[in-house]
Amino acid sequence: MAKTGFWRTLVLLLGLSLFATVQAQAQNGLQRFEKDIKPQLEFKSLTYDKAAPLGDKGFTLSNVVGVVPASATGGKESTIKIEKVTVEEADFDRMKDTGKKDEVPLFAKIKIEGMTGDDDLSGMLESFGIPKAPVDLALDYRLNPADKVLTVSKLEVALQGQGSLSLSLILDGVSDKASEAAGAKDTASLRSASLVYTDVGLLSQLLPAVAKQQGMAADAMIAMAVAPIGAFAVGKGPGTVKALDGLASFIGDWKKPKGPITISVAPAKSASLADLDKIEQPNALTDIFGLKVEYAGTRAGAAGGVGAQSGGQAAAAAPPAADKTMTGAEAWLTLIGNTVTGKVDGKVIFEHYRKDGTLGLMEDSEISKGKWSLEGERVCFKYPDEDKDCQTITRTGDEVTFKRKDKSGYKLKVLEGNPKNL
Repeated sequence: MAKTGFWRTLVLLLGLSLFATVQAQAQNGLQRFEKDIKPQLEFKSLTYDKAAPLGDKGFTLSNVVGVVPASATGGKESTIKIEKVTVEEADFDRMKDTGKKDEVPLFAKIKIEGMTGDDDLSGMLESFGIPKAPVDLALDYRLNPADKVLTVSKLEVALQGQGSLSLSLILDGVSDKASEAAGAKDTASLRSASLVYTDVGLLSQLLPAVAKQQGMAADAMIAMAVAPIGAFAVGKGPGTVKALDGLASFIGDWKKPKGPITISVAPAKSASLADLDKIEQPNALTDIFGLKVEYAGTRAGAAGGVGAQSGGQAAAAAPPAADKTMTGAEAWLTLIGNTVTGKVDGKVIFEHYRKDGTLGLMEDSEISKGKWSLEGERVCFKYPDEDKDCQTITRTGDEVTFKRKDKSGYKLKVLEGNPKNL
């Protein structure tokens, strides 16, 4: 009887051990996804050709097809197709029944490759002449609930064959409670961040199409984008101006960027929204926020700051051919960095337009300072103690015509650079 009891006990222990092993194997990442997460997803159907576990926290899916019901889109059903989904790890414990918990998932490392769809969002660039292209997505983050530190190692969106945008950051003061997410803007502070944009031809296709829809030239739209950067650069420290030069240079190279642009911030101390009111200080961007812009094609003075050509300005656009007529923003682009002269109200004037949004005016021998702004297709001028004066412009060769709403106007001659040192 003793021997029989021993063997029965041994068989029982072996059976329990085998059962535990089978149970452990059954709880791999793929089965945890299919049991606990898949039922929560708002798909009418979700299928895939191949699937495999990656340990107990991950899995892979191939040739995924998801049908989003009309109730979720507010319109008609849409289909999403994905070549491959790779989940290296995910916090299944907190993802399970998320709607019933106040705890957000603490980690995830996910990669989605070759995603396409038939919804309006997937084809939003088609109206600009850019065909649908598969999208790649990547997310890698970890939240430490004890220290309240959120580390996003990568958040990347890539349009295959066009370009990619990748963000990484570290935030302090982030709670793992979903109910406290709304207050994160008041409690969280930025320790560091980096934004990398790589262009493989997207800007050269997108900008002309957008500009055409706006009824203007692409170069003129670029001028409108660079002008505020130049205005902000005025009075800033060398480090800030250098960073802004990198940004303006990248924008100016939109037809063919010289590599990716990396914009990073590493504050001396964690920066919060309260620090934004210091942004106008000469060295705030570099000293407080630790701004750094890296771009291989950076040109000194591109933002209209220190080291620029023509008295602190970047080179203006080339003048038009003698027989070419330009209007609006396109014409204005050719005047930035140059001077106009002629008679206005019986006085000989010289007016020089800087890239930073300021201008210098000489009327006979009297000199005054003002500001210009491009508002749509009109250029507006503002001098101290005077109302803003907005006008349309037309340029042919070296002659430019300004006209106001009341049809009054005048013609001036364009002089290269700043011959009067205004």
